[in-house]
Amino acid sequence: MMKIICGLTAVLAGAAFAFAGGTCHWTHTSEADFSSGTFNNVVADSLGELRLARAVNMLLEQAPRIAAVYCLAEAPDGTVYAGTGPNGIVLAIRGEKVQTFATVEDRNVFSIMVDREGRILMGTGGTRGRVLRMAGGGKPVEVFSAEGVQYIWQMRQTPDGRLYLATGPAGQIFEIAPDGTSSVLFDSEENNILSLVSDGKDLLYAGTDPNGLVYRINRRTKEVFVALDAAESEITALALDAAGNLYAATGQAPEGEEPHETQPATEKSGRPEGTEGTVPLPSPRRPPPKPPAPAPPAAEPDAIPRKMAIAPAAAGPAPDAADDDGGEPPLPVPPPGTGPATIRGAVRPPLQPPGARPQPGKAPAALAGNAVYRIDPRGFVTELFRQQAMMLSMIEKDGSLIIGTGSEGLIYEVNTATAEARMLARLDAKQVMAVLPARDGRMILALANAGGLAAMSGGYAAKGTYLSPVLDAGQISRFGKIRLQGSLPAGTGLTVAVRSGNLQEPDDRLWSKWSQEHAAAEFLAIDGTPAARFFQYRLTFTSTDGRTSPVVDEVDVAYQVPNMAPQVKAVRIAGDAGDAEAAGAPPAGAAQGVNAPRPLPAPAGPHREGPPPYMRTITWEASDPNGDALEYTLFFQAANRGPWVLLAEKLKEPQFQWDTRGVADGRYRIKVVASDARANPRGQGLTASRLSDPTVVDNTPPVIGDIRSVVAGNSVRIEAKITDRTGIAASCEYAVDSKDDWQAVPPADNIWDSPEEAVAFTIDGLAPGPHQITLRASDDRGNHGYETIHVTIAGPAAK
Repeated sequence: MMKIICGLTAVLAGAAFAFAGGTCHWTHTSEADFSSGTFNNVVADSLGELRLARAVNMLLEQAPRIAAVYCLAEAPDGTVYAGTGPNGIVLAIRGEKVQTFATVEDRNVFSIMVDREGRILMGTGGTRGRVLRMAGGGKPVEVFSAEGVQYIWQMRQTPDGRLYLATGPAGQIFEIAPDGTSSVLFDSEENNILSLVSDGKDLLYAGTDPNGLVYRINRRTKEVFVALDAAESEITALALDAAGNLYAATGQAPEGEEPHETQPATEKSGRPEGTEGTVPLPSPRRPPPKPPAPAPPAAEPDAIPRKMAIAPAAAGPAPDAADDDGGEPPLPVPPPGTGPATIRGAVRPPLQPPGARPQPGKAPAALAGNAVYRIDPRGFVTELFRQQAMMLSMIEKDGSLIIGTGSEGLIYEVNTATAEARMLARLDAKQVMAVLPARDGRMILALANAGGLAAMSGGYAAKGTYLSPVLDAGQISRFGKIRLQGSLPAGTGLTVAVRSGNLQEPDDRLWSKWSQEHAAAEFLAIDGTPAARFFQYRLTFTSTDGRTSPVVDEVDVAYQVPNMAPQVKAVRIAGDAGDAEAAGAPPAGAAQGVNAPRPLPAPAGPHREGPPPYMRTITWEASDPNGDALEYTLFFQAANRGPWVLLAEKLKEPQFQWDTRGVADGRYRIKVVASDARANPRGQGLTASRLSDPTVVDNTPPVIGDIRSVVAGNSVRIEAKITDRTGIAASCEYAVDSKDDWQAVPPADNIWDSPEEAVAFTIDGLAPGPHQITLRASDDRGNHGYETIHVTIAGPAAK
């Protein structure tokens, strides 16, 4: 996620400066940071590097009768054949030319291959699944169909000439012998065998739907073993490398929208997290010494030059110069591997038609997106690559996997040894259904949504741009230098342009115009960009020979927001039995409503735990939009009127222990004032305040008076009045000849609800002789008052 960092900024003392806040930074360093931007012939890889995409030439796009191109195969003469839907068209690609090779009765051609005799085999799907064969310019001939087979998802031919078919919706693999006879090799419990690969000997590997299984099948002995039970529901592609490692790609469609349709929202937090200011000591008598020349930092070869000023864009290619694609040799591509190249796509009719064996998908919620798993020759499984996309196609080539995905048409290259992933290209078509390494060095791509064909070369595009997401500073801000990290090899160019505005959606008329293109340097001072809330930058990459690309692995944009007032959100007073945890009122002077009534708390017990009742803990919630360090001052006011009296100042932490014994009993308000003055130049600090709800200070115990005691036999009748000056009389207890054995008594009206209450009670069973009866009265604030009564019971005293 984009990082927003704010740091210390020095501002000259006494300067009249509108933007006195600190300097903040938007920093883009990862694939996720860059992902919310707009890519045009530029890609971001898993290392967080922006570079030119591979050069891609569209061979076919927006053909009216082709919604999807599902599969590809290459003949010995270099002709590439493509199966499409939904009109059963088979295309032939020769160089840059695409033409119709055949049209079949079936709606979709899901798989295609060239057999050992050079004949074209087409696996179809729709209401029925068949295998058709064409040789020369003849008509398609049916060589396979079977009851219940609706889809021929993939075909593989082994060196002995046998043909194997992955089918659905009954999850079967068929074997077709060289003489044309067919039989079921394997009948699974799955709905579809989606992918199939042969080791060139006796083993077949099959990927399924809907339980995401990879079967290992010995076609000689018919022995079957589950090599992988993936968390995802579909194994859409399989590939084997020369060392015998099997790679399985999953393509489980997400619930609701497909992945990447909704990118993580750009943080509308270009809002600063924290800023600080400082006032340097003036030094008018002598100029400061020149700083020592910095040591050259360790850098990669061809690093972007370190310059504090920028030169016009003439140093690099003009940003609007016409692209020159002709005559530029692509990067050399090793010759393609041998073996079948048919790749099954994932855009297809529903995989669970009536009568199929429906089973729920299994991907745990903890697993995001889809993965490529590696199964080594010993059977050990590791996750090699995971991405928030459906893996729709995959081939292994010279130690790397080329993976085509949906739903944003991304093509990745994954190094199987290091697991390093790199995005090669991003296509307008949303799904890359098949990838074929052609003999001429190009990668032919089958596309769906919308249907099309593309050729990706081994070289980089001549030109590309990356447009950042709209960056939001949260307030009108001014913009400083842009810092770039990366490399700029010979034969490449990189320029930067910026613009700003006060509308969240960029508007060419209502935002500032794009600045001129500036040649890349480590530090770019982009002058003339108006102060505004929103900001965008644009990087333009160029390559003159297609062999190298500029690389940007970090973009840091400095901006400065004005100083904004702190915020005090709540004030609470704990330890107040009547108003504990009371939220603060709005700042002084703000409109205030009537406080809602709340029930009185239960009276405090005689052995109250925690701090004494006269201690109050005042806490508050405060923040600063600039992240400035705050200092707090507390005041109190009696009876909601009169002057505010200083209680404490220069507090750094948002809490204070108030000993209320220093004030008279009564109702008080607390005011908290937060200031950022110490973090800003003198005279430019701002404050904010908030008032607490009223709190009652009551440190005076209730008074017990009008005491009457009447002895009758071995009983005594006691009457008394309890009066509390500030609060409510809350309880009364007595103890006979003891300080620990207390007995509660009720008030005369059976409810403790007023400052004055009467009690009357009788104590029975007293032994003859003198007794001391102690009364203890408590108010609702936990204060206790005591009185002692001496009585004597007639009769012989206990010996």
